[in-house]
Amino acid sequence: MVLMLLSRRAKEIIFSVLLLAIPVVFLFANIKEPHRLNALDRVILKLSSPVHQASMFIYRWVDGIWMNYIYLVNLKAENDQLRSENGILKANNAILEIWAQRGREVEKLLGFKEASSAEMVAARVISKSFSPYYRVLRLRIDRGIHEIKPDDPVIIPEGVVGKVHRVYGDYADIQLAIDPKVRIPVVVKRTGTEALLVGTGDPRKYTARLTYLRREEEIQVGDLVVTSGMGGASGVRFPADLQVGRIVSVQKKEFGKFQDAIVEAAVDFSRLDKVLVVVTPPPVADPQSAPDPELQKEQPRTGLRPF
Repeated sequence: MVLMLLSRRAKEIIFSVLLLAIPVVFLFANIKEPHRLNALDRVILKLSSPVHQASMFIYRWVDGIWMNYIYLVNLKAENDQLRSENGILKANNAILEIWAQRGREVEKLLGFKEASSAEMVAARVISKSFSPYYRVLRLRIDRGIHEIKPDDPVIIPEGVVGKVHRVYGDYADIQLAIDPKVRIPVVVKRTGTEALLVGTGDPRKYTARLTYLRREEEIQVGDLVVTSGMGGASGVRFPADLQVGRIVSVQKKEFGKFQDAIVEAAVDFSRLDKVLVVVTPPPVADPQSAPDPELQKEQPRTGLRPF
């Protein structure tokens, strides 16, 4: 009856006071020592126990969610850091592998030079000209008029690359062995058959043709073709026994003195980044005279000019 007589404002004040007082009463009842609790305190504790348990459950649930969130945030940060470090390690490993590969290539070039009596100049490939089918047509190297000259043979340990075509300033253009204008005296290794290698100019493949190949010669697919060491019509003389390629097809015509054979180049021109230019070819061996060992000892060795 009294509450009905009170104004709405007074009711709101009383209700607010009660809401504020209840937690205080519960708090005082919970912080008292057990031996000082009275009957009212025990009733309050009994009534507040479910509320306390519910609030603790909610607290633990919220705390668990928050801790999981913090854990996931930290885990993501650690994963991001590990990914970054892993990327750096991979990049460093790739760089080290590149330098190791370059070191192996240089070592191979030096070893090849030491085994040859020819004077050679090492050069870097600085650009490549390509066909519409992404086939290398020509190379450019970083050696000029003071070191090399046109028609000097260009080789690598794996085989024949081509010859110097033009020299200007500090650069030179290389005509590849598969160019139709390049002619190289060669030998079929298995049979000793001599022939002249002429590039096919195929826009898709690195191939050349064996010309002046006598019809009676028994050559076959898979035969290795190497340089003969003899000079060609253009005056280019490659060191002997350098790989040129392998025969991939043989065709005997019904008439004529010669047969045709196609050779696939031993060198992958698209992967070249270093070459050797033969400045002075090795002397042609005289089969009728054996070399004098003492004279060979006295003969100075020609070193490899630096890159």
